[in-house]
Amino acid sequence: MMSPRRVVTLLAVALVVGAVALWLPGRRAAAPAAQVGSLVLPGLKTGLDALRSVRLESHGAGVTLVRGEAGWSVEERHYPADPVKLRKLLLGLAELKVAEEKTSDPSNYARLGVEDPGPEAASVRVEAKTPSASYGLLVGKVADNRSSYVRVPGTATSLLASPQVAVDADPKRWIDATLVDLPADRIESVAVWPATGPAWHATRAAATDGLTLQDLPKGKTQRSAGIVTPVAAMLTGLHIEDVASAPDAAPAGPRVELRTFDGVVIGLHGRSDGDKRYIRGSVRSTGEAAAKEAAALESRLAGREFEVLRYKYDALFRPLADFT
Repeated sequence: MMSPRRVVTLLAVALVVGAVALWLPGRRAAAPAAQVGSLVLPGLKTGLDALRSVRLESHGAGVTLVRGEAGWSVEERHYPADPVKLRKLLLGLAELKVAEEKTSDPSNYARLGVEDPGPEAASVRVEAKTPSASYGLLVGKVADNRSSYVRVPGTATSLLASPQVAVDADPKRWIDATLVDLPADRIESVAVWPATGPAWHATRAAATDGLTLQDLPKGKTQRSAGIVTPVAAMLTGLHIEDVASAPDAAPAGPRVELRTFDGVVIGLHGRSDGDKRYIRGSVRSTGEAAAKEAAALESRLAGREFEVLRYKYDALFRPLADFT
């Protein structure tokens, strides 16, 4: 017969063994110390220079960023990609580190937005490719101002990782939005054929002079000496919202022509379609000094139509009545 003391000892041992048995599964589910702080996509950082494409996809649509001889472009738009935004994406993916392991239960993936791609999935699938390797990632919901939930396709464990990466799958969000950036002091003359009212043009002899209206209709005078001069900045940081192939038919809307002191001539035509505003253009040069710049601008404009915000569109084709 066991003594009371022996019974108590055996009970204590049983309790310890039971506690350890309960503790071990939880211990296995927690993030290993070696995992926290490790790269989510090991190998990508050293492979950045070899990348040839990056695909972002969500809800059955997406964007493909491709690297060619002239640099990165948005395949769906056949147009240069935003170099700053792209660089931030690539560095963010390469430096993405595990902050914490999260659920491995597929039924809970949707709560974090890291479910497998599908029509209803909130995740954005990212796939970066080099000639010899592919790096995939499912990017889910934002956790805080520094982290997001992610999961590597084909693995069960979802992760909290940082830094955040911008993974918008809309092609227009990745185009280089700066169409033209021509400093105002380079503009020698401006000619405008507005949608309504008479055409007008203004010139100046030097960059330090103000633009002055020329050949005004009888009875019209320039309202003030400097009122036209701000028009010279119309192509300073002109940004676009989207780009597409230009329609075959020549636009019948307003147009503007600007000439620089060194011989770059830029012509823009406007078109309205409901609430949308579009421009298309051409570039030529009147001298050898400006030929290279004009050719570069023409290569960006040729055969394309650009969506611009309405207030920018209106600023390009202002009527004469604004100045007289």
